[in-house]
Amino acid sequence: MTRRDLLVRALSTGLASGFPKTDTARPNIILIVADDQGWWDIGANGNPHISTPNLDRLASEGVRFTHFYCSPVCSPTRASIMTGRHYQRTGAVDTYKGRDTLDEAEVTLPTLLRTRGYKTACVGKWHLGRYMRYHPQNRGFDQFFGFWQYGFINDYDDTNEFFEGKERVETTGYVTDVLTTRALSFIEQNRSNPFFLYLTYNAPHVPLLVPDSYIQPYVSKGIPLNEARIYAMMTCIDANVAKLTASLAKNGLADSTLLIYMSDNGGVGKHYRAGLRGAKGSCYEGGVRVPFIARWPGKIPAGAVVDAPAQHIDLLPTLCEVAGTAPPAERTIDGKNIASLLRSGKGESPHDYLYHQWNRGRPVLRAVDDDPELKASWSICDRRGFKLHSSGELFNLRSDRGESQDLANAQPQISAELRKEFERWFADVTNRKYSRVPIEIGRPDENPVEIDLTWADAVGKVVPQYRSYNRDTTEQWSSPEDYLTWKIDVATPGEYEWTVSYGCETEGGGSRTKLQFGKASAEYTFQPTSGRMVFVTRPAGLLKLTRGPGLLELRAAHIAGKQMPAIHKIWLRRVGPTSA
Repeated sequence: MTRRDLLVRALSTGLASGFPKTDTARPNIILIVADDQGWWDIGANGNPHISTPNLDRLASEGVRFTHFYCSPVCSPTRASIMTGRHYQRTGAVDTYKGRDTLDEAEVTLPTLLRTRGYKTACVGKWHLGRYMRYHPQNRGFDQFFGFWQYGFINDYDDTNEFFEGKERVETTGYVTDVLTTRALSFIEQNRSNPFFLYLTYNAPHVPLLVPDSYIQPYVSKGIPLNEARIYAMMTCIDANVAKLTASLAKNGLADSTLLIYMSDNGGVGKHYRAGLRGAKGSCYEGGVRVPFIARWPGKIPAGAVVDAPAQHIDLLPTLCEVAGTAPPAERTIDGKNIASLLRSGKGESPHDYLYHQWNRGRPVLRAVDDDPELKASWSICDRRGFKLHSSGELFNLRSDRGESQDLANAQPQISAELRKEFERWFADVTNRKYSRVPIEIGRPDENPVEIDLTWADAVGKVVPQYRSYNRDTTEQWSSPEDYLTWKIDVATPGEYEWTVSYGCETEGGGSRTKLQFGKASAEYTFQPTSGRMVFVTRPAGLLKLTRGPGLLELRAAHIAGKQMPAIHKIWLRRVGPTSA
């Protein structure tokens, strides 16, 4: 069954009750997602140190949730937003090394909204697929502007890490401002058509860079510089949200727009945490509880506060109802429709349990002793407020939101009940294989294609060293028995030019490396550069690739000195056909 068939089937299943479903009632939808903003990084949630007047005003004009939850890190959260499913089902289980790829078979929120005539745009951070097959415009978005290959950018000013559609562009200005300007352009273009704008800021994620004018007021209050930068980045977002709401008002769209503001995981700041335990990456409250505000004048009550727990997985079914469509019927949708909570500003949670889980690598219920990445980290909370952690700690969030009083010894039966339920859920959502998807070679819209170092499986002691995405290198490559291997899938057979970027100390000059696919191979001899971390880019030879899946290997043909030069990047560019 094709994706189109699945969508037609989904739309034939009918709609749940809630907001009106007539064409004239379809609102514009703007979903703003900050990156690493903690629940506590907003004045509306009680932070006395931060300045977020526009977000606070947004909360006073709409509904603010006090217990809204996401995954402990960003790619899993984004996968759940896009699909309405627990991220463990979707393949996007981590934030790098190819584990942040949303399965190609998943049906996304913008795809569903497009069936109802919505124009769709992703502006900012995507982080659900490194390669063109997973580009936002291949996942339901009409327009894309931002960065999609990596989890964050390294340059917040005048960056060259952005793409307009599928073309790399350079921008002038501070990134948060640049993203807002592009978002405002999309709104202007679609004033007379229902639209879905997914505006995903990369602040306050590292690197903590922001104009001094935003930092100075916090430093003058005695707030440590690192924390001042986080607050300053949030204040900058706040100023940009004001630009967006002003644009809606100017274009007469405020009353016809559902505007949602949230973060993708718990915070990273330490200056003020509102008494919550933990931070980004953990399954304590500080790692999974995030700010959530929704405004739709005339449809959502102003100044309402919802204490009922809800989650990121609830967005897809809720927004589908708002738009007059339905989630896919042929797959499990874990999210619940919270339209009634938005409409009334009060009510009970639709969830019997809230589940949180994340660790590097692949999802595990228990730690794997011989793999340091696979450490158990999870929690489960029930309607009574009892919350059990993988550590064995049991808390009652209704009386102990800081998770400081362990009740496990006093309430062993509750601990056992919650553990049993978590294990049942975990077995369900992880009923799939977890492995890196192959890198597609030979696409006409991705030529050349970069062979990402961190997507490699390392054999021996060689380590693909992660250095903030675009600075990765190989390290500890000291033996001919060490090598790297990638899963690839050659879509177009032919002759490919191999290019390598590397750094080489004097003693490493004369080292040779060999790139191999099946019986075909090509060797390159390294020449010294100005240092191991000073990279040059050189054509390295031609390699004939046959159609279909296989393993691409990079080996050491000869090592001069103590170790191989530092490989920085590798590309393959199709230059001609072959009879192979």
